[in-house]
Order: sequence, then C-alpha cells, then structure tokens
Amino acid sequence: MDFVLMLVQLCREVVSSGASVVESSQTQDSITAVMVGGAVELSYSFSDVVSTVPLCDLKEAPNMALQAAFEVLFSAHGDLRFNEYLIELADLVRSD
Repeated sequence: MDFVLMLVQLCREVVSSGASVVESSQTQDSITAVMVGGAVELSYSFSDVVSTVPLCDLKEAPNMALQAAFEVLFSAHGDLRFNEYLIELADLVRSD
C-alpha cells in the first residue's frame, strides 16, 4: 500500500506543479517525475533507466496498482475486504 500512496502523491504533484519526487518509507528508494510536454519522464534512484509515459497513463497507475495489491492481499486474507482503512484508501485513490 506504501507504493500505491507514493503513486497517488506523485500524480497529484506532477499535475499541480509539473514535477515530483517520492520516496519509499521502507527502502528510501525514490522516483522523480518531470512533465515534458504531454508526457512524464520518470527516473529512479535504484536504476539508470529513464521512462517516458503519457500523463494519462500515469494518472491510471495508482488505481491499477491498488487493484493489483488488493488481488494479492484479498487472496491471502479475504476478511480484509471489509477493512475500513482499505475501503477509505480505495476511495482516496479513485477520487483522483
């Protein structure tokens, strides 16, 4: 869920200011995003790779990551489908 929240923050900041740097709370790895035209360049503290993605695809990333995380989490712990924090997290991600 940490990664999903990182993506939400990254998207919000890129849309509002054209750039963002987010960091993982566990590993302190970071992702830097910079708007270039209608695309976003992503660079990573853990790799020399630079990715370029359309802004519309980046905006979809938090929801896609959340759905993938839920699939894994709920397959192991089905009872968490009714967890209030996770329900509110889903609302937060989908509202962006």
